[in-house]
Amino acid sequence: MIRPALLRKFFLIAFCVFCASAHADDPNKVPATKAAPEGFVALFDGKTLDNWSGDPRFWSVEDGCITCKSTPDVTVPYSEYLVWNGEAAGDFTLIADFCIKSGNSGIEYRAWKDDTRDFGLNGYQADICPGDIMGLLYGEALGEIIAWRGENARFDADGAKHVERFADAAEIAKSINMKGWNTYRVVARGNTFTQYINDVKTSELVDERPNAPKKGIFGLQAHPGEPMNVQYKNIFLKRD
Repeated sequence: MIRPALLRKFFLIAFCVFCASAHADDPNKVPATKAAPEGFVALFDGKTLDNWSGDPRFWSVEDGCITCKSTPDVTVPYSEYLVWNGEAAGDFTLIADFCIKSGNSGIEYRAWKDDTRDFGLNGYQADICPGDIMGLLYGEALGEIIAWRGENARFDADGAKHVERFADAAEIAKSINMKGWNTYRVVARGNTFTQYINDVKTSELVDERPNAPKKGIFGLQAHPGEPMNVQYKNIFLKRD
């Protein structure tokens, strides 16, 4: 016969284990600060916006995260970026934790500065917006929506575009917490760009066009329109 005290102790331990597990897997909790994986360097120190440039009306550090907020009274006038001031990268792997609670954002890569806008960038973008847009591959000054979630796109040298579907967008969406924390991974190899969220491939592009950038910088997007609230953490880059 199991003693009542022993039974209570068993259930207490089981309850603590359950709570710890649930807490660790809570997709709405700000993730812990991580060390850079082997071969990667951190682009964000977890405390400051050193080596980044952006409009201070929108960008700050909160909860150990790069944070962008706009309001109905202080709106983003056009697509602008928190621009990373490091050396341009060609082939690379970029990893970033992100959480978007409202609005629209994205990670710009192989980008170049657009001097017609304050903090303006053009380039490819791993899009971040709850719903159908999450995970698509966008091209600012490179073709706008290039590959929807679940699509492989290809531009021939003459600019002709071809699209094939490799997975159902709704099925991919099941692996994404649309308003909680997720991890983006962007891989650039030559003229091939592949995007993953939570290690699930979301979109891909092969770009043979002559104007396709061979290297570029990175930026985090502040998007015009509805008020936005987005955070980024654990941003790591490996040059290949």
